[in-house]
Amino acid sequence: METERVVVLSFSRLARDRRVQRQCAALADRGELALVLGYADDQDSIPYPFKSYESPTPSLSHRLSTVARQLPAWFGTRAATLGFWLAERHRWALNGLKDAAPTRIVANDWPALVVAASYKRLVPSVRIHYDTHEFAALEFDESLWWRIVYKPFVQRLEAAHIGAADVISTVGTRLAEALQQHHQLPRTPVVIRNVPDRVQVEESPAAWPLRLLYHGHILPGRGLEALIDSIPLWKLPHQLIIRGDAQPGYLAALRQRPAMLHGPCRVSFEPAVPPDQVIPVAAANSDLGVFVTTLDTPQRHLTMPNKLFEYIGAGLAVLVSPAADMRALVETHGVGLVSADAGPKAIAAALNSLGLASVEQFRMAARKAARELCWEVERDVFNALQDSLLKANFLATREDEAFRKDRRDDQ
Repeated sequence: METERVVVLSFSRLARDRRVQRQCAALADRGELALVLGYADDQDSIPYPFKSYESPTPSLSHRLSTVARQLPAWFGTRAATLGFWLAERHRWALNGLKDAAPTRIVANDWPALVVAASYKRLVPSVRIHYDTHEFAALEFDESLWWRIVYKPFVQRLEAAHIGAADVISTVGTRLAEALQQHHQLPRTPVVIRNVPDRVQVEESPAAWPLRLLYHGHILPGRGLEALIDSIPLWKLPHQLIIRGDAQPGYLAALRQRPAMLHGPCRVSFEPAVPPDQVIPVAAANSDLGVFVTTLDTPQRHLTMPNKLFEYIGAGLAVLVSPAADMRALVETHGVGLVSADAGPKAIAAALNSLGLASVEQFRMAARKAARELCWEVERDVFNALQDSLLKANFLATREDEAFRKDRRDDQ
């Protein structure tokens, strides 16, 4: 029997991409991981066979190059494909696959799928696990610039190559259903949630005023403006910690919001902590985790962020906006509150409804849920998916074959 050689491909910085790291660890434990292809800085330590490409920098020349490659996608899939391969990093990744000669590829997000599918045309026996972390065709739909420059490029390329995937996974139930409908997939993608490793944390009781926490990338669209604007409406002087990396200009804009400029400051901004410290630090100095993302695009209604699972892993109560999967998770496990909407008044109303006893009840439920919502459990789903690709009689159904033929004919 041929030895399995798996390549994990992700156009992300591996040292900070915990989902991809967990894939690598699981495959290494199975004795199948041959190579990881992605981005790394000089100081990053990647404990697996690894090849790195220099991470793109957001310079003016890079943006102009992106526009030149992607805008012609309005004219069709052929133009999009040409633009895709004009990027050196994509050619580098394909050459990396040729050198590694994998039997399986785990392709993280749509650019990795395009590269993996192109390799499969050269080596038809290779099997592809496509793991999509977002609804790629709608990811930044709130931005007119994205809809003009990026969207046709992403839509055409993912649609043209998704038929090459032998199995597909994503991060949430509603997103899986939306992907199946959007691409007319023969099967619903498997849900592998963005859960953290199980971490033992010290339990400490909550106290008034509460210590609220937002952690993760500090970006527009994460509901931070509404969260800060809700502060004058809070009945109690809770404290808010915003922890993570941010562009200086955006951080400065948050600091200039009226709620920050009038009255005592209740917000502190902290830098990101190393990935293995995210949960311990959250548990040590927070009571309630907050993610009240705006719901102005279909993508945001489908969001299922890893920070929500990290809050639960830290034993925090949570407050979220009413995105479908977030609502279902919070209500199923009884770990917190769902605001009526993502506006300041709804956020304040939810916080003002809390009593100390209810916070403690939510935190107790979070500690219980954390025993289930962890990678030690979710890894079994990932491994089962890998096992499905290993079965000696693994053959595409006629429905799958017809689907792949239709996709090839469309290219």
